[in-house]
Amino acid sequence: MTADPRLGRGSLVQRLTRLNVGVLALTLFLSFVLVQGMAYYTARAQQREAAGAAATLLAQNLAPMLAFQDPRAAQIQLDEVAGRRADLRELQLLDVQGRSFAHWRSRAPVATLARLPGFGQAFELRVPIVLQNDPIGALHWREAQAELEAMMARIWLGGLALLLLALLLAALALRWVQRRALAPLVALAELTERVATTQDYGLRAAVVHGDEVGRLAGQVNEMLRRIQVWHQDLHQQLQQQRQAGMALRQLAHRDHLTGLPNRLSFDIELERQVIEVQHGQQALGLLFIDLDHFKAINDQLGHAAGDEVLIEATQRLSSVLRDQDTLFRLGGDEFALLVAPLHSAATLEQLAGRLIAAVSAPLQVRGRAMPLGASIGGAIAPQHGQEAAALLRQADTAMYAAKAAGKNCYRIATP
Repeated sequence: MTADPRLGRGSLVQRLTRLNVGVLALTLFLSFVLVQGMAYYTARAQQREAAGAAATLLAQNLAPMLAFQDPRAAQIQLDEVAGRRADLRELQLLDVQGRSFAHWRSRAPVATLARLPGFGQAFELRVPIVLQNDPIGALHWREAQAELEAMMARIWLGGLALLLLALLLAALALRWVQRRALAPLVALAELTERVATTQDYGLRAAVVHGDEVGRLAGQVNEMLRRIQVWHQDLHQQLQQQRQAGMALRQLAHRDHLTGLPNRLSFDIELERQVIEVQHGQQALGLLFIDLDHFKAINDQLGHAAGDEVLIEATQRLSSVLRDQDTLFRLGGDEFALLVAPLHSAATLEQLAGRLIAAVSAPLQVRGRAMPLGASIGGAIAPQHGQEAAALLRQADTAMYAAKAAGKNCYRIATP
């Protein structure tokens, strides 16, 4: 290869060109391992897809047997399927209550490879059994990958000697590369890593040669100098933006008048609590609170007096809550209370009674005695619904029932 005079003697480009030719040959050899790995994962995925299709078909065939309570026929079906798949380890048919209806387990000895680390791993499938859109049970499918692992092990073991030799040659080549050609580049990489870790922008790279790496080191030094100047201003701007973001998040989730979490916070928290109910972790109580006679106060004394009443009502409601209860202002004179975990319906009713008593205490607004009460509608999840929208409708309907019953009382939704 004729040297380009523009690159100069000892150019890193020339050295890396010669080195890359040798490393490329080694890389092509090592690609065998990567190709075999891809083949293994592809074959494993295909096996799982085939098992999923077989499990779905088996579940469809087992549905009538499970519906007509015929465990003998179901067992025969399981045995037939197991005889066609050598890697199958276990089949279990469960009824809708999760009890075993029919069961097959392989008695074949464990393969030799299965005793080695990383081998013998089985995957499991669970297929629901549905008849006329009604779930009647489930099929548990467990299958090993012994045949696939044995085939891939033979291929991998056959190339192990060549792989070890390739690794030895690569280690020698990389050692020579690091010592002869890449030492300045390695030093520059270590410098950038130290700067990234310590954020000490006063560090500088040593310019050893006048080649490409030397010019790169000079540019890095110039960049570090500029970053050192800009870093303080950037840090200050980020701090201001962070503080502004925190203030915006606070405004977005809090009611500015009462300081309570607002409707957005309520929607988020209700969805979160309903998900926990759906997972069977706890019961959830919801109280929808509407202040009685608030419109009359607002009309007679003005909005400023109405704001005072809302603040006073918030304090009264909050005074009878427990630590685990969360009160929200939804807007106007409407409030909501989430009670989680809820141990019983009686607990929700007692809490509703305390809230009404607290709000209904005598109220003086700008020297005038004003009536104030609360109509409360309650709902319980999962008893009255397992979706947020359904639970809200139940509580809202119960609140209007309390209004119709004469106000200043509560009603709990019926299932």
